Amino acid sequence: MTNKKWTYQTVRNSFSNKVKSYRTLITQTTGGTGKYRPTPTQLNSFSKWIDKGAIVHNVTSTQLNRWAKSQKNWTVTSAKNYLYQRYGKNYIKAVTWNKTGGFLVATSPMRYNKPIKFTKY
Repeated sequence: MTNKKWTYQTVRNSFSNKVKSYRTLITQTTGGTGKYRPTPTQLNSFSKWIDKGAIVHNVTSTQLNRWAKSQKNWTVTSAKNYLYQRYGKNYIKAVTWNKTGGFLVATSPMRYNKPIKFTKY
């Protein structure tokens, strides 16, 4: 009986992660056009990562500065390289601008075989 409960809980968590990630992408398509807004091609790429099980997070430059313990003007490339160093290439799947000047980061749902939250701190 507990095995069925675990199975449903796993599936429910997977669906919940996908819905939250798609909502994150939806927010990028609303409002006026901006300098940093991701292109439709980038959004489609992120949706393909979501289909494969990735989770999409919003990360600000302030968060990156806090994690890196430095003040930088981040670009997509520098943010991706830093996140690769911090979390590994197996965990970070894709990085692009979000519409507010921060970054969208697609990550694996698991790291070291444990669920991990991509925290703000």
